[in-house]
Amino acid sequence: MLLDLVRALPAAILVGVLPGWFWAGCLSATSDRAERLAYSVGFSTTLVPTAALVQTRLFGVGVTPAITIVSVVLVLVTGLTCYLKFGPFDGSDEPLTSRSVSLDLPSLIPLIFASALVLAALLGAVPVGRVALLIALLVLTAGISHLVASPRGDAPPKPAHRLCSETFEWWGSSVIPVVRWFLLSAVLILVLLRSYPGPMRYDWPFPRGVDKYEHAVMVGMMLSEGSTDSFMLYPPGFHVLAAGISGLSGLEPLKLFAIVGPALLLLPTLACYALARRLWGWEVGVAAALFSGLIASGSYEHVSHARYPNLIGVFLLVLAVAALVRLYASSSVRDQFTFAIFGSSVVFYHMVASLYEAALLGLVGTLFLPYLLLRNRKSGIALLSSFTLLGLLSVLYAWDAYDLPSLVAGLLGGAGTGRGGEAVAMALGTKPTGDLARLLATTSLTVVWLGLLGALLVAGDLLQRRMEMPQTLAYLTLLLWAALMFIGSRTTMSSFPDRFERDLSIPLALLAALAFVTILRSWESRGPVMVFAASLAALVAVTVVALQAARNLEEGAGPAQRSIDRPPPPKVVAAGEWLREHNEGGNILVTPSVGPVSTRGMLAMGGYSGMQTYSVHRIQRGRDLPPFGAEPLWDALWALQHPDSGRTRMILEENDVRYVVLGKRRPDIHWRSFQGRTDLYRMVFENEAVAIFEPREDSTAG
Repeated sequence: MLLDLVRALPAAILVGVLPGWFWAGCLSATSDRAERLAYSVGFSTTLVPTAALVQTRLFGVGVTPAITIVSVVLVLVTGLTCYLKFGPFDGSDEPLTSRSVSLDLPSLIPLIFASALVLAALLGAVPVGRVALLIALLVLTAGISHLVASPRGDAPPKPAHRLCSETFEWWGSSVIPVVRWFLLSAVLILVLLRSYPGPMRYDWPFPRGVDKYEHAVMVGMMLSEGSTDSFMLYPPGFHVLAAGISGLSGLEPLKLFAIVGPALLLLPTLACYALARRLWGWEVGVAAALFSGLIASGSYEHVSHARYPNLIGVFLLVLAVAALVRLYASSSVRDQFTFAIFGSSVVFYHMVASLYEAALLGLVGTLFLPYLLLRNRKSGIALLSSFTLLGLLSVLYAWDAYDLPSLVAGLLGGAGTGRGGEAVAMALGTKPTGDLARLLATTSLTVVWLGLLGALLVAGDLLQRRMEMPQTLAYLTLLLWAALMFIGSRTTMSSFPDRFERDLSIPLALLAALAFVTILRSWESRGPVMVFAASLAALVAVTVVALQAARNLEEGAGPAQRSIDRPPPPKVVAAGEWLREHNEGGNILVTPSVGPVSTRGMLAMGGYSGMQTYSVHRIQRGRDLPPFGAEPLWDALWALQHPDSGRTRMILEENDVRYVVLGKRRPDIHWRSFQGRTDLYRMVFENEAVAIFEPREDSTAG
């Protein structure tokens, strides 16, 4: 394991972290090293795979180590050249909002009761479902009380308590950076402690999550062919990135995922820090990192379910929103490029994250752009230009991945819409929404109640304060984002209500961080009653957060919650290893499941990419079908159920099937029917769970 870590970590840093460092310095105005690191990862994960994919298309090869090295050097050198020629971005590095907010007594009292109920629910003293509505009403009461009690108009920042100017300057220049570094480092370490111990203890050498198999197959295809079009309609970004790291490290995809996969939880953590720091300062940034990476469960579930592309897509979306917030304030060309690059790269990584972005930016363009063009022409033109560039880059990314020419031609001419349109059509309205209990479990009750308070604080500022245009637009964007994610989680027409529900935790974590820091700041209020109430509210809130963090760390150190996310049984692993050892090309035909392992699991372990096999119910459901449609899936089932048919021999020959892999416990496919036809098949592997047969040459000869 340590040897694999030594091989994987430098390759991952070389491909996914370092190349974008100078791009981040040139295009992003920040003196914060953690924020710049987040932008550097964003530029690296966008530009390096893009350069590699262009080379694979030009030369018609897979992602080789040479192509990866050329891509890394190209991105690094061009970034350094731009940095030396144009210099670092000298835009404003200050947070958009520096006003210190504290809650008054009428707001603190209901918050104390609300946080006490959350604490009781976490301890199991009261059922979550029974107190959830009461907690929401108490938080709503606190928000309304704060809104009513707050003075209207401008609210200048409260003066900091200081003994003398020299003491304050020493604190600001020397102590605060150390405190910030220590707190953020502690949060990042805790995030890693949440994601690594369980998989290392229970799952090694396999990564946790069921989606690991399909991604391993597609990374293998990127290494060998440079394309995954024949396997699944999926954006290529993650698989090009992983193929580059796999080629440099020499680790096969499944083992690479086991080493690097848990570390991906750091990405949304850093992105939320960058966005919250840009909005409210480093204190809220650290809190946002804590809530997104350690307290909420949305991003963690992406890691534990091996949904790596979705996680990176959300990471890039958060960076795009951070760039959009900066664009509201600066209208600079560099911010326009940053926003367009990050925004378009979401399309390069995941279709559901692209759906989030399209909905959010569609609202932003509809609601804000006309106003800006009329009232602030410079900002309006900057936003329009960046949207135009983002759209053009997104079209380039989507051209092949979503079969965009066929989709556009079908929409305009009334003909077929191609693979992209068919995938959208088969997804609409086919997934049910979850109940409130699942939403609370996914986002965590702690994030929900603090996020609701944060939304009320932001709404109160919009209603009560005379804010500048950039802050107003940023606050509205944040509220629209949270509202869109919530609505998408409550309707089947979003196509992916479970994904909307899971990623709702990101904007809620940002709002929860604001609320949490606001509660902690309230102890600065004067008067014994206020000091007592503020201290009690802060104590209970900290206790709730600490308890939720402890529970999440304990859960992360345990086995996977879902059986399908756990490693395959040893008997199935043995069959997979045999297949890999005897892989001399061609394809294999596998039953829809082999024990608890899917067809794609056997393909991934054996190093194959076909044939794919679905169950009858899954084919009839018609969702998430491969690009080639349902007919080959029916052919695969026919061949498995009719081993001695002439049609079966034709199917095996046309698909160059070298081995037939049969799970022994499937009631609909009888492995002994192959065993009985020794004239057609030769058994080459068998244990209690799996039987593998090799078609005899004369059986496929005609």
